[in-house]
Amino acid sequence: MAKWRVYLMGFVTLLMAPLGWTLCGMPPVWEFLQLDRISNLWTAIGVEFGVFAGILMLVFTNTETARKSFSVQHQLIKALRLNFADILFLSLCAGFGEEILFRIAVQQWLHPILASIVFVAIHGYILPNDWNTTKYGILVCLFITVLSYAISGEQGLWFCIAAHASYDFVLFYFWGKN
Repeated sequence: MAKWRVYLMGFVTLLMAPLGWTLCGMPPVWEFLQLDRISNLWTAIGVEFGVFAGILMLVFTNTETARKSFSVQHQLIKALRLNFADILFLSLCAGFGEEILFRIAVQQWLHPILASIVFVAIHGYILPNDWNTTKYGILVCLFITVLSYAISGEQGLWFCIAAHASYDFVLFYFWGKN
């Protein structure tokens, strides 16, 4: 796949942020993005939490059954031939865009657990006819549910963005290499 397509995917994912902002009634950007909390301790803890969750997912998906269940994702990630900068860019775009859309905007209308299930299902990890994939989707759902509750807690938006981005980074990096 051409590199411009990889970056286009990242930019499209970033467009979820202004969509989320619009769905929330376009509040002041400073307030909406919780910019006063971007460099607090919870952001760093979010990175650690995301790395931990990503490694945990790698451990749980390191079985023959899991490799078959995730073969499409693995092949797609490998086909992208991502370098470190690509992985960082895509991870940050997903963390930022998806967290703003789902944690801030969608959760206005859906309970955090339901929003988590919808989020994981959209990513293809909950398949009623494929228990092998769904059981790993439940693990992802647990991770996303933590983020769903953290958004309105002391942790806030930047904890969620950092956790999501670092989780994606771990998976992109290792699934793209192995």
